[in-house]
Amino acid sequence: MFHANVKTASFIAAAVAATTVSLAAPAARAADGPLLGFSVDGYVSPTWDHSVTDMRNGQPHNPTRSAAGLATLFNVDDLVFGGVVDGMPGILGDGRLSVGGVFGWQPRSGGDRYQLLGELGEERFSDVGGNLLTTPSVDETTLGYVGARLGMTHTLTADGRFELGVWAFVRKDIGDAVVSNTSGSFGGEETVTQYRLGGYSGGVSLRVGLRFDQKRSVEPTGTEVSRI
Repeated sequence: MFHANVKTASFIAAAVAATTVSLAAPAARAADGPLLGFSVDGYVSPTWDHSVTDMRNGQPHNPTRSAAGLATLFNVDDLVFGGVVDGMPGILGDGRLSVGGVFGWQPRSGGDRYQLLGELGEERFSDVGGNLLTTPSVDETTLGYVGARLGMTHTLTADGRFELGVWAFVRKDIGDAVVSNTSGSFGGEETVTQYRLGGYSGGVSLRVGLRFDQKRSVEPTGTEVSRI
């Protein structure tokens, strides 16, 4: 009788343990449901620029420049999409403004997020080669571009709000255009310099921003309810 009771008790304990595990698994899956997120980053970008060529010598005009920008990203689980805007005003000339949409993949590991993004947008060139003594042929020219970004962000605080990150990026203009600047001294001979717009640029962006995440709840299925 004693051995029979021990076997019965062992069987009941094993059944309870199996039931507990089977009920805990759906709950864990529900807690780890798709993650919704939104982030806003400001960034600065040292840039190597071959998108403007001086046609007198075939060399890049201002081959290095700086840009500042803002990025907003939305993610559903590992999928991400959003927009970026960056550039640098030209007080006397050579202003630049880029506006684009980004989309791609953003896997997560702990407090780190890794990003592989495609980019599509437009780039505006303002007063190329301009200064106080020149007159541009056109004030602004806009070209489309395609690009890619590879980077990561790291969460700084326990609540996951503040993050630092970096992007390596490349852009390629779609099409080209030719603009010119006319310069001359007082009463002297005028000189016309032509520039070809369209090429490629790339660089590294240093990012700092805010992030907001929310786990999407998963309702139990009918099978799970009946098992409970």
